[in-house]
Amino acid sequence: MKIAAAAVVLTSLAIAFPTAPSSAQDTPSQGGQPGQKEGGQQRGGPGGSREGGRGGARGGAAGAMNVEGAMKGMNRALKAVKAAIGDATKKAECLKLVSEMQRDCAAAKSMPLPAAYTKGAADDAAKQKLEAEYAADLRKLMRALLDLEDAIVADKAEESKALLAKIEEQREHSHKELGVD
Repeated sequence: MKIAAAAVVLTSLAIAFPTAPSSAQDTPSQGGQPGQKEGGQQRGGPGGSREGGRGGARGGAAGAMNVEGAMKGMNRALKAVKAAIGDATKKAECLKLVSEMQRDCAAAKSMPLPAAYTKGAADDAAKQKLEAEYAADLRKLMRALLDLEDAIVADKAEESKALLAKIEEQREHSHKELGVD
């Protein structure tokens, strides 16, 4: 009976995940995450592509994304939301974009601050302070994104625009603190 149950589970997995990676380049053991080329660069050009769903160039999971990719994704979505905010016909689009920003924020928050931004730290205490500020800024951003989502759902266009301005200010402040161009 246990063998039959195991066969059903394995068959289900085979149906859900029908193919292995198409090349040695796609395997994590070859120097990258699935969906990445050797050397860690993502497919689909700079910052990856939003097309293709879960199996797209970004991999659909935080494990297939780096901090830079998450930040670029948030920036692209922010610009798109800013262009569409207040248009009642684009409410669903705005909510989808805000959800993407939340996903990218959570992904960035789960990853350590890249070493390039801590290499100028005088000592370990200064490095830890930078890392703590990075994490705190991302928590503030996530709260603002949740507030933005609530405002869009409630059809509060003016509040949504004010929250977008606040999010942009937070971005500028955080980038200035870390020395991001």
